[in-house]
Amino acid sequence: MITFVATANHQYAVRDVLETRKHPLHGRIFILSYNEFVAFRRLPRSTYVFTDLERLNAAETRLVEARIDALRQTCPDCEMLNMPAQIGTRLDIMRRLHEAGINDFRMLPITTDPEALRYPVFLRCEDDHEGPKSDLLHSPQELQDAIATLAPCDREGGRFVVTEYVDARNADGLHEKRSYTRVGSRLFPSALDQSKAWVCKGEYTDPATVPIPDRELAFLKSDIDEAALRAAFDAAKIEYGRADYALVGGRPQIFEINTNPWIEPPEQVPGEARAGAEHIVNAWLDAVAKLADQAPASSSTWLEVPRAIGKLPRCLSRRGATHSMLRGLRQLHNETKTMRWLRRLHII
Repeated sequence: MITFVATANHQYAVRDVLETRKHPLHGRIFILSYNEFVAFRRLPRSTYVFTDLERLNAAETRLVEARIDALRQTCPDCEMLNMPAQIGTRLDIMRRLHEAGINDFRMLPITTDPEALRYPVFLRCEDDHEGPKSDLLHSPQELQDAIATLAPCDREGGRFVVTEYVDARNADGLHEKRSYTRVGSRLFPSALDQSKAWVCKGEYTDPATVPIPDRELAFLKSDIDEAALRAAFDAAKIEYGRADYALVGGRPQIFEINTNPWIEPPEQVPGEARAGAEHIVNAWLDAVAKLADQAPASSSTWLEVPRAIGKLPRCLSRRGATHSMLRGLRQLHNETKTMRWLRRLHII
């Protein structure tokens, strides 16, 4: 058995695939919110994957870490991926990647001396995945002017950080972004995108995106860059997630490592990109199934775990009611199968 733990509003990252198709994980997987993880008196005996860590604030992280300590004492053979205390914040991750000599560029607090940065730079939030929050800024004065437009709490070093720009244009003059996903010990390529714009998100609806489905599929079937990306994940201390990067001078430069990557259902992408999306989904399902195989024996049981804290808010949605009912019936391991049928009937 395997348990994914994510913030309540961002479980779609794994649910969209797990609840829309046949796969070997039905009946072998739990999906809990962090609120449930800290509040449930009993927790599954399973392998745990902690995701979406960037969206936890400092107080929430402390509660989660305390419950993890209690779970480890109760179930010492429960494997746990992405320990929050080891990973830290996005700033911590990017600092380690730079100190390890993997990244030449830096991400720093906005309170950093503007004269100490390599320009151009841009602003972004530390706790989301929405990309840059400014245009490229080419001087200390432009940076100071951009910071001055932020709310006072953000100017004092709250959610915003400053990142040194990396020119990721390929031989065709297009901005290129690659991705690798890690699931435990397994790594596999999971995207190859290019764009006319310096912000390369790879979204099919973005007019700046330049599709390369054949080249992407060849990349997805290769193991190019695997050794370098394994070193990056290890330096970041992340065991589950997706690294977005570019080759600059033949070396990977890691833009970010997302601990809650969305596994996109192939039916939601254009026809020419579907073979690549199918390849990614199959690689992810296979890797997660192998991880579930490594779970402790008798992992279908639930254990009494101390330090349960907090009260769960009532959820009146159909999905929330179904989730609560399945838990009451001790059938939460069959949730993805149940939700699949509810999706097909357009009930959720």
